Amino acid sequence: MHKPSIIRAICVSAVVLCCTAFQANATIDVALQMQLGNPTGAIANTNNHNHYLIQRNVEALDYSDNLGEPVWASWDYTTGDTGSASRSTTYFTDTNLPPNFYRVTDSDYVGVGAINFNRGHLCPSEDRTNTRTNNDTVFFMSNIMPQSGPNNQGVWANLENDCHTFVSAGNELLIICGPSGFGTNKIPSGKAYIGSNVWKIVVIVRTNSGTALSRLSVTNRVIAVSIPNVTNGLSSSWQTYLTSTRQIELDTGFTFFSAVPANIAAVFRAKVDGSPVPGITNFSPASGAVSSSVVIKGTNFAGASAVWFNSTNAAFTLNSSNQITAIVPTGATTGPISVIAPGGLAVSAGNFTVTQAGKPGFQSIYFAGGNVSLTITGAVANSYTIMAVTNLSNPQWVTLLTTNSPALPFTFTDTNADLPQRFYRVNTP
Repeated sequence: MHKPSIIRAICVSAVVLCCTAFQANATIDVALQMQLGNPTGAIANTNNHNHYLIQRNVEALDYSDNLGEPVWASWDYTTGDTGSASRSTTYFTDTNLPPNFYRVTDSDYVGVGAINFNRGHLCPSEDRTNTRTNNDTVFFMSNIMPQSGPNNQGVWANLENDCHTFVSAGNELLIICGPSGFGTNKIPSGKAYIGSNVWKIVVIVRTNSGTALSRLSVTNRVIAVSIPNVTNGLSSSWQTYLTSTRQIELDTGFTFFSAVPANIAAVFRAKVDGSPVPGITNFSPASGAVSSSVVIKGTNFAGASAVWFNSTNAAFTLNSSNQITAIVPTGATTGPISVIAPGGLAVSAGNFTVTQAGKPGFQSIYFAGGNVSLTITGAVANSYTIMAVTNLSNPQWVTLLTTNSPALPFTFTDTNADLPQRFYRVNTP
């Protein structure tokens, strides 16, 4: 049995920084555990009972005193984190939690077996076996969530085992996971809530020098799963529960990848592991003004979440898995067109040229039946305002027509023939 003094010693060691923190196979270190960001903006404020930030050598946690468990845990995993330390036989009350928090005990989970639930680790024991202290630390009850036995011992364990395989193949993993979907369901003691799902996001990075964060690119593999936290009907295959990080954001209200460059984060959020990679074959026209339409053709566009014109986000319509119609956005500049889909990022081989919108003008003016008719030229999709005034000495322009003409040129007829003279002008935004 571990005494409380040992627990305190573990926590004290958690704030000691290691000089090798920025090597890919580094000793476990507090600076490595939240490289993807802080998805809830958690802070180490003892009055924050919903999102209390805990940063340790082995992991970072957002702990909810109101739920009796973390809402997420984040950690870095490399081959250097696995060693010969045996699995702890004791679950420890986390006496390092603020004194105004309830400190969940191992005894609070007595009776969960009767409902086929386990003490589910967020950061697993097998990812922290390099030292006795580090393995004991992930057995703090602050790293535990109520997890169904078939989930914890089946599909969840299979994903953990595959993560070990990924690491053995020369990769570093950035992992974040947690429960979601809370209602009124609790464990028998009432000290922790049972989520409807458990989710996990894994970013796989090739081992090299520098932090994993510094080695991220849009090509990294991203695995996101959300698995029902139920006791029957589960598949043993985690691939059954693949989803996008964006969907987990919608389910939880969290914002993932906040520390990742925005262009990479957008791709990561959209990825669904195993989806076919999109590609752009061509686009037409090759140039156009802001607000003009562009047809993009390619492959594997189904589920597309974004279209960029040289990194500027554009409104678009997904016509089919092979075609998108996009609108050239305000602020766009000449450069490639990109499409983000569940399979990743597609970038056009050539550049789309952004041109200036055609200036409005009068193509012709003529009299017919005592009325003045004006033929207006310009750019399709622009809003046109035709104005008139009777003198130019002290002009008080009056709007005669505002239209978003579907075709150009278009004709406007002024039916007010009573005025001796009139001057006209046409404006666009």
